[in-house]
Amino acid sequence: MFQVGPTSGPAPGERSEAAPGWVDKLLIGLVIYVAICATWMLAGFGGERITHYVGLLADSPACFTAVIVAVAAARNLAPGAPRAAWRCLSVALALYFVGTVIGVNSWLHGRDPFPGYADIFYVAFYPIFFAAVVFLIRAAAVKVRWGQLALDAVILVVGFGAFFWFLVIRPAEASTEIDVIKNTLSQAYIALNCIMLLTLGVVLLAGAGNPSGRRVPMLLLVGFATMFLADILWSVAKISGDYLPGALQDVLYVACYVPLAVAGREQMRASSLRVAPGASHSLAQSLPYAAMLTAFLVLVSFTRGDIGSPATVMTIVVFGLTLLVMVRQALALREDALTRERRAARMVEARYASLIANASDVIMIVAVDGALRFASPASERTLGLSPDAVAGKNLLDLWAGDDGERLKGFLAEVAATSGGTVGPVELRIERGPNRYVLEIVGSNLTADPAVQGLALNFRDISERKALEEQLRKLAFHDPLTLLANRNLFRDRVQHALTLVQRGRHQVAVMFLDVDNFKNINDSLGHDAGDRLLQAVAQRLIKSTRFSDTVARLGGDEFAILLEGITTIAEVESMAASLIEDLEQPFALSATEVRASASIGVAFSTFETDAEALLSKADIAMYHAKAGGKNRFVTFQPQMQELLHERLRLEADITRALANEEFFVEYQPIVDLGTHSLLGVEALVRWRHPDLGVLMPGRFIQVAEECGQIVKLGRWVLRRACTEMRAWRGSVAGGAELRVAVNISGRHLQHGDLVQDVAQALKESGLEPGNLVIELTESTIMHNTEANLGRLRQLKELGVRLAIDDFGTGYSSLSYLHRFPIDILKIDQSFVNRLTNTYNGPELARAVITLGDTLGLDTVAEGIELEPQVAALLALGCVAGQGFLFSTPGSLEQLSKSTFVARRNALWTGEAVCEELSPTGRFTALKDVAGAA
Repeated sequence: MFQVGPTSGPAPGERSEAAPGWVDKLLIGLVIYVAICATWMLAGFGGERITHYVGLLADSPACFTAVIVAVAAARNLAPGAPRAAWRCLSVALALYFVGTVIGVNSWLHGRDPFPGYADIFYVAFYPIFFAAVVFLIRAAAVKVRWGQLALDAVILVVGFGAFFWFLVIRPAEASTEIDVIKNTLSQAYIALNCIMLLTLGVVLLAGAGNPSGRRVPMLLLVGFATMFLADILWSVAKISGDYLPGALQDVLYVACYVPLAVAGREQMRASSLRVAPGASHSLAQSLPYAAMLTAFLVLVSFTRGDIGSPATVMTIVVFGLTLLVMVRQALALREDALTRERRAARMVEARYASLIANASDVIMIVAVDGALRFASPASERTLGLSPDAVAGKNLLDLWAGDDGERLKGFLAEVAATSGGTVGPVELRIERGPNRYVLEIVGSNLTADPAVQGLALNFRDISERKALEEQLRKLAFHDPLTLLANRNLFRDRVQHALTLVQRGRHQVAVMFLDVDNFKNINDSLGHDAGDRLLQAVAQRLIKSTRFSDTVARLGGDEFAILLEGITTIAEVESMAASLIEDLEQPFALSATEVRASASIGVAFSTFETDAEALLSKADIAMYHAKAGGKNRFVTFQPQMQELLHERLRLEADITRALANEEFFVEYQPIVDLGTHSLLGVEALVRWRHPDLGVLMPGRFIQVAEECGQIVKLGRWVLRRACTEMRAWRGSVAGGAELRVAVNISGRHLQHGDLVQDVAQALKESGLEPGNLVIELTESTIMHNTEANLGRLRQLKELGVRLAIDDFGTGYSSLSYLHRFPIDILKIDQSFVNRLTNTYNGPELARAVITLGDTLGLDTVAEGIELEPQVAALLALGCVAGQGFLFSTPGSLEQLSKSTFVARRNALWTGEAVCEELSPTGRFTALKDVAGAA
């Protein structure tokens, strides 16, 4: 591609191939053809007639070959000004070829083609050619200094124009007496050729900045200059009437196409290469001076007849002075160029000196034996070594011990290496209280006369090494508690098991999970949760041996590796001790928090690997949580099967909700005095397609952990309300029957319980006062302020609230008084103590008395014996449920029970209805019940 600036590679997707091989073969053929034709015409082989025919016919094939190469060059270029230029050149040469063919045809038929039809195509050649020149100049538009180019163009036009006008055109015009049309056309051809050469000279000036920019226009200039010379000889011969084909002008006509075709070939080569910019071409730059000298030659030719006149003498003097001025200008330009080069060299030296002075790396030049020749200013900032103070000393004296030996070996390796860089090598150096870690690389520049030594580069990597150490620590330790993390713990377990396989003592692993940590984290905030984890970590460290490894695996999970175990009882004793230690309250700022832990214990066997041992401890921990938390469980082989079942249930719950595999059974709540029905408690069951009917104990915890408990609780709530509303019409006073539904803590904390209750009541048509929401004691006592707000919203709907399993957790009486509770349900453990222990009645009495004091109804759970009923009645509890009365079943089965019949009898026989209690007990029947 022709460009004045550097030729760059093609853009993606653009064509820019090297010249195809057929072009080279075509050029070789053209050169051979031209050589043969020129030799034939100049030597006159075959006589005058044959020479005439050769002169007539030779240039047409040569011109056609140039057209083909020009077309190939245009097709090879990417879209742009250069491609347009070569397209125009292709069209111009094609027009010239057509004119040549027409002229040859006229000569062969014995007619003089001048002027004739061929001249139409010859004249059309010039505007297309000038368009090509314009595109060639546009290709250099961003690279050319247009002011200088314009001045050079004016000088070329004036200087060479004067030469052609006075020495070529005017003499030819003055000497002719031929036809005016022929004369005008001949002079026009000469003038157009002059302009053509001048424009090519402008293109050559524009491309003087690099080899690619001048080579193509130079070839075009040579080709068309040869054509111009042939036209001049042809015009002179035509004017004089001496023209015969086969003369010198025809030799030039044939020869001019060789540089034109080579220009196309060169264009294709340049378009496929990246050509670096070169220096200005002296020939192109000298063209304006040549034009000036040409103008002086014209002046000298006019005065050559009167050599002694003052005008002639002054002309010669001015000519000589001009030459001297031009020489002086050339010398001044050369000196100016040298000055600029020296200034540039000094700027480069200053730049490198500034870079070295301000570089953070220390640069030193030492001899092969370690003698310091140069140290950059950074050595004082980085190493505390002044460049002046260490100059002339031996670098090896600054390091001692292993680092000194390492440096000595490094210098020897650099000295033995020719070319390339050696390193990096890390060295340590102490300067006062500071200790530095340096990274050093070196190059052998002893052969470089500017250095003549070993070039060393020292970089302070102390901060990087400290960061790497910190990252290494973080990679194996928990950032919150600074305990070992999962990766380090697994590595320690694997190492301990390796020792076991060598016959050492047994190994045990404990997995520990903080119970209800999420509730504490949500109620007190994440900062308090983090402090609790830190406190738990410290308590674990204090409660274990120095040889044990305590780790935090993530979240609220910890692990302990016990090595050197001799008995299982030793580990179980430690686990029990940990349970007791963690039960002690934790002081978090102004808040005292109680926590507990579930621990899983697993022991190594000879074939156990690390992953298997950790998995066993994890399984045991989950069984500890499922067994009621705040306990430890030792792994048993059957736990693996239970875990698989647990995972299966977790995967099946979503399908069960979609397929409605769950159903609800109801356990009656009865009046202990009259044995009449007061209401029911809804209990969910799962009719699993493979495992049969599953009780809540097998899937509720799974639903909690997999996040499906809220959906399940919502479904139970709607189903219980709907079925109760449809069934109660068959029972006397059914509009006052209560239905109790258990709600999980997750549903209260994170689900939209208020909206779910309202939606269930709306869909079923059940009265809010007949719905009892049961919550466990531990659930409502976490995040108490937030729960208080939610419970009040439930009470605003009109539903009743009950605390389930009361007495098994811990309750603040102040909070209990504030909660809008209606019913206390006495846990089965208190009911069992009524007949099994001497102080059982006192514990139950305390709960019942508390309910009476707070104005709450009490319901006893898990009643299985008649003496328990009598004891409860004696203590003042008049409502209960349990297997003594009925196991859970469907509402249709309950319709046939004696409790429904007793309610129907009592309700029908009473004329006046008193207000019912929260449990739905008809208080006016006390005396009747007592009489019965």
